[in-house]
Amino acid sequence: EPGELGEVNPQEFVYGEEDFVLQAAGWGDPDSAPSRFDRVLLAGWRDRMERGLFRYRLGPLPTRVLPGPVRLVAQLNEQRSAERRPPQPVRSLRDPFDPGAFNFTRLRPAELLFRLRRTGGPGPPPDPLLVAINASPLERGHVLLLPEPARRLPQVLTASALRGALEAALLSGHPGFRVGFNGLGGGASVNHLHLHGLCLDRPLPLEEAPAEPLGPRLGLLRAGPAPAFLFFAPGPAALEPVSRAVCRAAEHLDGAGLACNVLATRGDPPAGPGAG
Repeated sequence: EPGELGEVNPQEFVYGEEDFVLQAAGWGDPDSAPSRFDRVLLAGWRDRMERGLFRYRLGPLPTRVLPGPVRLVAQLNEQRSAERRPPQPVRSLRDPFDPGAFNFTRLRPAELLFRLRRTGGPGPPPDPLLVAINASPLERGHVLLLPEPARRLPQVLTASALRGALEAALLSGHPGFRVGFNGLGGGASVNHLHLHGLCLDRPLPLEEAPAEPLGPRLGLLRAGPAPAFLFFAPGPAALEPVSRAVCRAAEHLDGAGLACNVLATRGDPPAGPGAG
């Protein structure tokens, strides 16, 4: 029901810099050392699946790598296609928040898993993020990362929300835990600020694609399905300036009428053309 979340105070997951997993497990053994974050997130996610809070039960998904130079990873998820909530229409990349349309203040309290809150450095902590199940999941552990829903922010990326999501990615010890943002016109189905987190049990070609250097910790990727800017953070202290840079780029693209998406994943430092 609308407004239910106003009275709900989910358990807090308090973390500090000592909880960041700077070197995730290798692909050969991705479950060797789940972090505290992985254990809490997956236990809560499985509990909500058993309680029937998702729109469907997620079984093994047929997966294949498509032929061609981009090597797209394709998954067949028929139930998501048939049973997810229909995406909201997008009239402009700057559509304001619409309180009459579905938004995350209407989540059932049981859909919330916990609130992420950092204490200590580096730098001032980002705004806390609510972690909720995505009721139409793409993969196991698929969650929504929500800045305070009562703020009713439209689906426009903010540096604080992105930094909180990047820190969530660093809390996972799984090499395939990735976070992402779909902008309006770029696949977003709800115009209320949210990012996604999920585990995908395979490396992506994008993670080792050659990048053309454009500046310090900035490159251009041409190898993916669409041209992309590559922003690189060598460690936790760089997440804040990188988050601001990504949001400036997204704002610039938005002003040019170009929809965009953001994917955050682990990878080696960009080393110039042809070097990954």
